[in-house]
Amino acid sequence: MNRAALLLAAALLLIGCGTPAAAPTPTATPPPAGPSPAASAHRLVPRPALRLYASMTTDSAHRDVLLFGGGTQAGDLDDTWTWADGRWTQSEAFPVPPPRGLAGLAEDGAGRVVLFGGEQGGARTLDDTWIWDGTAWTRAAAAPGPSRRSAVAMGYDAGSRQVLLFGGAGVDGRTADTWLFAAGRWAEARPPASPPARSAAAMAYDPVRGQLLLFGGAGASGDLGDTWAWASGSWHPLHPATSPTPRSGAAMAWDASTGRIVLFGGVVAGQPQNDTWLWDGSDWAAAAPPGPPPARAFPAVAADPSSGTVLLFGGQGTAGALGDAWVWRSGTWGTTPL
Repeated sequence: MNRAALLLAAALLLIGCGTPAAAPTPTATPPPAGPSPAASAHRLVPRPALRLYASMTTDSAHRDVLLFGGGTQAGDLDDTWTWADGRWTQSEAFPVPPPRGLAGLAEDGAGRVVLFGGEQGGARTLDDTWIWDGTAWTRAAAAPGPSRRSAVAMGYDAGSRQVLLFGGAGVDGRTADTWLFAAGRWAEARPPASPPARSAAAMAYDPVRGQLLLFGGAGASGDLGDTWAWASGSWHPLHPATSPTPRSGAAMAWDASTGRIVLFGGVVAGQPQNDTWLWDGSDWAAAAPPGPPPARAFPAVAADPSSGTVLLFGGQGTAGALGDAWVWRSGTWGTTPL
């Protein structure tokens, strides 16, 4: 069995059967890096290699989508890519975060993107924080902060101007804590109510309603299908009349063209999915676009500010890691030329 298949089997066992994450191999944590040297000029290359467990987010300040890392059959990746105006560009900036998959990634509303944690080799979880300023990575001295974990839900809360992190798979199992990142520091939030512990949940910000939406994930006894909103410093359970099938490893993003959040894929009963769901602020509705992307778990999905569309890249398909890119536009999925 190749490494990608092994990674999927391990992930499904971890997130689908309630097994706690493996304890990390003790290693010395590298010291925080100083200011990164100026990045060299970017170079245009065809596209990122196929991968699963990559991290991707909108970078509104630089009007592009940022993609980092992920896993392949040969090992974990540490490459940085941007997507804008219909093309991929690879960054040559150095230093970069160590290779990893299943890291949290979100813009911070102040012209930067925050990366947290993840895992290496499917076992060693991480707790480092890195900042992308559009051209270079810098490690943040953000301790104390969230414990070592992977498969977190992470997004930018424009209402509080903070990055929010929820849950994930840690050394002692799944977590249900909420953390906020602003001005280079993490602070634990202690809301009166909280979603149950989970990993591999989907999260996206709804600017119309001013809330972060959380859906599904892997819970202690199986996949979840609940919907929660974070607004004004509190979690609120939502009760839509219709919901996607309980799942983990799905991804979602804000679709500016329709004013809805779009969710795609994930794992249901151990099988990757290719269904598309739309959230209108009060209910979920199944979409039936022609020719959707092939079924996959852990796709990378983000809103593209350069075009007003939603970009989907890679993930774990039924036959292994994928490297295709798709765009959601006007209720239809279409492949990209690159």
